[in-house]
Parts: sequence; structure tokens; C-alpha cells
Amino acid sequence: MKWIFIVLFAANLVYFGWELDRQTRIHFGNNSEALVVPAGAKHLVLVRELPAPPSVQYDQDHLQEIIPDDEYMSGVDEFLADSDTNPDDIVDALVTHLPDISAPGIPDEIKPERIMCFSYGPFTDSRQTEDLMTWFQQQRVAAQQRLETEKDNQLFWIYLKPQASRDSAIQAIEDLKSKGITDYRLIETGDLRNAISLGLFSTQASVNRRLNELKNKGYQAVVVPYRDAKAIYWIDVKLTDQQDVLTRMFTEYPARHNSVPVQCSEIALQ
Repeated sequence: MKWIFIVLFAANLVYFGWELDRQTRIHFGNNSEALVVPAGAKHLVLVRELPAPPSVQYDQDHLQEIIPDDEYMSGVDEFLADSDTNPDDIVDALVTHLPDISAPGIPDEIKPERIMCFSYGPFTDSRQTEDLMTWFQQQRVAAQQRLETEKDNQLFWIYLKPQASRDSAIQAIEDLKSKGITDYRLIETGDLRNAISLGLFSTQASVNRRLNELKNKGYQAVVVPYRDAKAIYWIDVKLTDQQDVLTRMFTEYPARHNSVPVQCSEIALQ
């Protein structure tokens, strides 16, 4: 019995001590005073707790910037001085919170001009280009005619010397016909007037065959070199943001002529 009494007494003491400690902690929690911060202690300020950043206002006629006040700048300086964060990261964070700057009347995107160039041709007669040039001029499209000389071919021209008169030349032609010689033409103008052309030949072998044929029939022909150079005409056009004209180019009159897109730098067109 004695030991049972001692054990119960010790248990009561432990419970009493625990209850007393619990009540003390509850009382202290209900009556605790706010922590007093020393006057010289520095404060940690979050980015969202900083004063609102300065705004920039614009109107149509002039721009007016609102200068940030001293309170805002001092708050930023204090934040930068107290923070252990990398200064570059802090600046990036502040920039993301700045207001958008926009000015009325100024487009957000300036579209570059769309320039396209084409060449029409080739034309062997300048008169073929006149109607096409007129069409482009009516559409207010920059266009110009360009002349090129086709690479000439080395030929040989055979003819009979000029006769004394036209009648003599006609008589000579009748004589050629009677001997079975064909492919001739009477020259009626120029220094070789009343001469008889007997053809153009591209090789020396064909020239020799013709000369032998004429010699066997009693004619002494003349052979001279002849260069067959042809004039070739082109029309170059340049379109600048003229989508409507581009559509008509491939559906109306110009579509009947051959055209190829070219680099604008390849044609001397202003």
C-alpha cells in the first residue's frame, strides 16, 4: 500500500507541474507584447511593396514625361541597397512592371514596300512594243523599252554585179531562169542597185557548190562576208505595291506576250 501511495503522489505532482506549465504558456501567448524593432534596423521590402513606378503620358502634338518623385526614387535606392539579389536581375524585374508606352498616330509596324520586276519579250519589231508600252503607261507602271543586238552570224553573200540598167537586170534574170538557176532577187536600191542577189550561205562548202553551179553556166559571181545581226526589243517593268495591276497583267492584254520575273537590280529601270 505504501508504494502505491508514493506512485500516485508522484503522478499527481507530474500532472500538476504539466498543467501549471500549460496555463503559463497560454497566459503568456494571450498577453505577449509586439516585438520592438530598433530604430536603426533596416527593412526588407518586396518588389510589389514599392511605390508605383512613374508613368509616361503622350498626346498627339507633344510628349510630356512625368518625372518620378523623390519618394519613389528613395524607395528604389533603399531596396537596392538592402537586397542581396543581383542588381541586373532587380532592374529586369522593375522594367517588366513599367507601363506600356504608345503614341497615338504612330503605326506599330511599318510594312516594307513590295517591289517586283518583269521583262517582256523578245520582240523583233519595235512596233510590237508600242501597244504594250501604252498599256503600262495607262496603268501608271514604270516601264521602258530595251534594245539588244542578237549575236550575229557570219554568212557569205553571193551576187552578180550591178547591170547597166533595170532592163538589163531583168534580162539577166530571165537568162538565169532559162538555165535552171533559182533563188535570186533583184536589188532595187542602194549602192548595189540593179545587182542580182543569189543567196546567203553559212558555210564555205555551200558557197563553193553555188559558185561552181554558176561558173558551169557561164556566170562570174561575187562573194562577200555578211553579218546577220538582228535587233531584239524588250520591255522592262517595275511594280511597287500594285497588286491590282499585277493581277491584270496575267489576265488582260499583257498576258498574250511572254514575260519572266527578274531581279530589279538586273534591269536599268528608274
